[in-house]
Amino acid sequence: MNVKRYKKMCALLLAGAMTAGMTVPAYAAQSKNVVVQPEKAPDEPMTLEEIQKEVQRSNRLNKTLELNFKKVEAGLRAVDDGLTDLTDMQNDAAHSRRQASNASGQGQSALGQITDKTGQLGSQLGGVLGKPGEALGEGLGNAFGGLAQIESGLLSAASRTAGAMETMVDTIAEQQRDTLEDQQTGLKNTRLDLKQTQQDWKEESQLVTQLLVTKTVQVEAGIALLAEKQELLERVCEIEGKKAELGFSTNVDLEGKKLEVAQGAKDLQDAADGLTLLKRQLNDLMGRDLDETLVITPPEFTRDIETAPEYSEELLKQATDKSYKLKTLRRDKQQAEEKTNNNSLYDGQIRASELDMDIADVAMEDEKASIANDLKKKLDAINAAAAAYQNQKDTLKKAKTEWEHQQASAKLGIVSPVELQALQLQYEQTELALMNAAYAYDIAWGEYTMMMEGTSSDIYNTYKAQLG
Repeated sequence: MNVKRYKKMCALLLAGAMTAGMTVPAYAAQSKNVVVQPEKAPDEPMTLEEIQKEVQRSNRLNKTLELNFKKVEAGLRAVDDGLTDLTDMQNDAAHSRRQASNASGQGQSALGQITDKTGQLGSQLGGVLGKPGEALGEGLGNAFGGLAQIESGLLSAASRTAGAMETMVDTIAEQQRDTLEDQQTGLKNTRLDLKQTQQDWKEESQLVTQLLVTKTVQVEAGIALLAEKQELLERVCEIEGKKAELGFSTNVDLEGKKLEVAQGAKDLQDAADGLTLLKRQLNDLMGRDLDETLVITPPEFTRDIETAPEYSEELLKQATDKSYKLKTLRRDKQQAEEKTNNNSLYDGQIRASELDMDIADVAMEDEKASIANDLKKKLDAINAAAAAYQNQKDTLKKAKTEWEHQQASAKLGIVSPVELQALQLQYEQTELALMNAAYAYDIAWGEYTMMMEGTSSDIYNTYKAQLG
C-alpha cells in the first residue's frame, strides 16, 4: 500500500542519516552583490540555530531526495511518451484501414466503369465491323472485366486485413495503456509521497538536531561533573591510604576506594566515547567530516511552564486532518473504488478492488486510534515534563540555600575542604538536573507540535530510542 511506500522512503532517509558518508557540497548561484559569510573557525562555538541551519543547507539527504524526485519525474515523462506512442500507433492503424477501405471502394467503382466501357466498345466495334466486331468487343470486355474483378478482390482483402490489424492494434494498445496508466498513477503517488517526505525531513530534522544538541550538551556537562567526581574520589582514596598507613583504616576500605576510582575512570571514558558518537552524528547531519571539531553553545530555553491542552475530539480532529498517512489511505481507497467501476476488468479483479477498499477502511480506523493514543501520550508527556521541571526548580532553590549555608560553614572551619568539594558536586548535579528537565520539557512540546502539524516522527523516534 502507499503507506508502506511512504514508510520505506522514511526508512531510506533514516539509513542515510545514520550512516557515515561524504559531504555533499551545497551549490549556490552567487552574484557580485552577494556577501559570502566567512566560515566559522573549527573551535568557534555553534548555537543550536546555527547547527539547524547547517543541517538544512548541507545535509546530503536533501540532495538524495531531490535526485529521487527528479528520477520519478523522468519516469512520468517516459510513461507519457509511451502513452503518446500508443495513441500514434492506433491512429496509424486507423489511417491504414481508411486508406484500404477507400482503395477498395474506388476499385468497385472502377469495375462498374470498365463494364460500361466494354459494353460501349462492343457496340462500337459491332457497328464498324459487324458480327466479327461484336465478338471482338465481347472478348475484350470479358478480359478487362476479369482483371477489374481480380483487382477489386485484392483491394477488398487488403481492406479486411487493414481492419483486422486495426482491431488487433487497438486491443494491444488498450492493454498496454492500462499498464502504463497504472504505472503513471503509482509514479504520481510516489511523487506526492516524496514531496511530503522532503517537507517532513525539513521539519523533523529541526527536532532531531535539537535532540542531539541537547543530549550532547547534557553529556558534556555530565563529563565535567564526572571529572570533578573522579578528582574527589582520588583525593578520598589518597586520604584513605594515609589513614591505612596510620592504622586508622583497613586495607579492605582502601581497596574499596580504589575500586571506586577505577569505576569512576571507566564511567568517564564511557561518557567520553558517547560524546564522540553524538558529535559524529551531528557532523554527519551537517555534511561535515565525522571527527571535525564541534563546539556547541548550550541552548537556553526560557519557555514558561504551562500545562498541555485538554484532550478533546476537536483536538483529535486537528491531528487527524493533518495526518499524511491517513491521506494516503484515503487515496488508496479512492483508487480501489475507481477500479470497481471499470467495466473492462474481470469480476475477480473488481472483487479484489472491493477488498482493497475494505482493507483501507480498517487501516484508517486503526490509524485514527493510533493517532488518538499518541496524542494522549504526548499531552501526558508535556504535563509530566512540566511537573518534573517545576520540581527541579524548587529543588535547586533549596539546594542553593543549603550550598550557601555550607560555604559559610566551610569559612568557619566546620566543613572540611573535601566535604565542601562533595557538597559543591552535589549542588552542580542539581543544576544539571534542572537543565535536563528544561530540555526534556521543551522537547515534549516539540514532539506535540510536530504531531499537530502532521509531520512524520519516524526518524526522530528512532534517534530518541537509540539515545535512551
